[in-house]
This record gives sequence, structure tokens and C-alpha cells, in this order.
Amino acid sequence: MSRAPRALGVLAAITALATAGVSARPAAATDIDSLRARAQAVADEVSSLEHRLADLESRQIRLQAKIEDAGAEISSYESDRVAAESAYRESMEEYVADAVEVYKAGDPSTNLALVLSARDVNDIELFSKITTDSADQARASLAQSQQRFEDASTAQDEIDRRKQDLLEKQQEVDALTEEIRASLADRRDALGELQKKVERLEAAARAAAVASSVNPTGAFAAALSPTGPTSEIPEGLAATGVTFEGTASWYGPGFEGNYTANGDVFDSSLFTAASKVLPLPSYLFVTHEGRSVVVLVNDRGPYVGDRILDLSHAAAEAIGISGLGWIEAEILVRS
Repeated sequence: MSRAPRALGVLAAITALATAGVSARPAAATDIDSLRARAQAVADEVSSLEHRLADLESRQIRLQAKIEDAGAEISSYESDRVAAESAYRESMEEYVADAVEVYKAGDPSTNLALVLSARDVNDIELFSKITTDSADQARASLAQSQQRFEDASTAQDEIDRRKQDLLEKQQEVDALTEEIRASLADRRDALGELQKKVERLEAAARAAAVASSVNPTGAFAAALSPTGPTSEIPEGLAATGVTFEGTASWYGPGFEGNYTANGDVFDSSLFTAASKVLPLPSYLFVTHEGRSVVVLVNDRGPYVGDRILDLSHAAAEAIGISGLGWIEAEILVRS
């Protein structure tokens, strides 16, 4: 006989040879479903809070940048104010010096006392009749410096008000950010506790499923009744003549308590198998080096290399396979 796997034929023909009796997946426990729903709701809250926190932190960065820009503008206008004030003093000193010279020259129209008491360019215009070129130039410089000083002061005050508004907004955002962080930490803690509870209940459910699968009942128990080590096809099953061969492996550790593709609880002590192509459930008469076992195919696999069958640990042990083994198999049907 060839050592390469034989084709199984048209899938419809194989399906016709498959037996009936699919057991239903046990319903999940209500308390687990409730906890999962609560955990999902809290997870959604956590996600929403994380988005809000990210938005607030971005807003904090933007506000800080605006505050720094406003501070830089205030400093710039302060420099303008200082420069304008300095220029104003210099122009005033030049104008007073010119007035003194005119007064010394004996110009009766110049009231030196009034000129010296002038507070700004408006007073000078009012008190002084000096009309020399240097005086005219000094008055123009005074007016320009004073206007520059006033403009810088006005702009500085406006930017300072804007900065204060930004600082108030920053305080509000900082307070809200801390509130969101506290809420997020609380929700994360709650989610962690719920996840632990779900894991404990799931572990308990798996343990209960494994315990119950040792003595399966109902349709699954009926389906398993003809399986096990045997030297010939047991009563209740009939050969079909449809055979194939190839490499088989086995599985067990890590799968206990999981559901098979057919909805049964996997138990490595039962005589079951996984196939990539056979209809579920199906029966096989599997032989390896002169030893045979009848298995119920109720799962999908294997998905490694060219393996054609994954036997439960019990089934593999029954025919002497401890790792990989070449098997011959025949599809059986209920008789």
C-alpha cells in the first residue's frame, strides 16, 4: 500500500457516510455572561476616559504654548515701553536745554519756569513759544516717543488680560484633567477586579466541564458508546470501505475543558479525534502497527504539516502512538 495519503473522494459521498447526532454546546453561565457584560461596559468607560484624558493633555500643551507666547509678547512690549520712555526723556532733556539757551538769550516770550514744570508734550505746546528748529524737532520726537509709549502700554495691557484668561482656562483644564485621571484610575481598578472575577468563574466553569465530561451524558454519551480500543468493528457500526492513511498526531494538554468544533467538551481520556475534512461527527476505525481503536471525530485539525488526524491522548495511547505515527483509517457508519 502506498505510504502517501489517499484522496477521500467527493465530499458529498463522505457526508452521506457520516452519522447523525451532534451534541449542543452547553450554554454559558448567566453569572459569567453578566460579569463579562459589566467588564465590557467598564472597559468602554476606560476607553472613553483615556480619549478624554488624551484630549485634555493636548489642550494643556496648547494652552501652555499660548501662555508662553503671550509672556514673550508682554516682554517684547515692555522693551518697547522702556525704549520709548528713554527716548522721551532724551527728547525732553534736549527741549529743556534749548529752552534754557533761548531764555539766556533774553527772549521775553519764553517762560522758563513753565517749561521746566511741563509734564508731557501737551504742556510744552501750551507753555512754550519756542520756535527754533531744534525745539521743533525735539517737540516732534517727544510726541512720537509718547505715542510709542502709549501704544506699547495699551498692547501690553491687552496681552496681559489675554494671558490672564489663558491662565484661568489652564487652571480649569488642569482641575478637569486631575479629575479624569482619578476617575480613570478608579475605572481601571474596577476593570481589573472584574477581569479577575471573570477569569475565576471561567476557570471554575472549565473545571466543572472537565469533571462532567469524564462521565458524559445525553447525545454525547450515546455518540461515544461504540468508541474505544478494539480488534474489530464493534456492533452498531458498519464498514464503508472508504479508507485513507497518513501521519497522525495527538493532542490533550492545554485543551482540557475547551469546546470542540462539534460543541462537545474536550476530554483527552475519551476516544475522539480531529480532522480537517471529515463531517462532524464521524466514526473512524484507526489502525497503527496492528492495534486498532474506534474514535469519534468531533473536532477540527491538525493544522501542522501534512498530518491528517489528531487523536485524543487516550486514542493515541490505545494504538501505541506517543508522538507521530502512520495510521490507516476506515470511515464507519451506524448500522
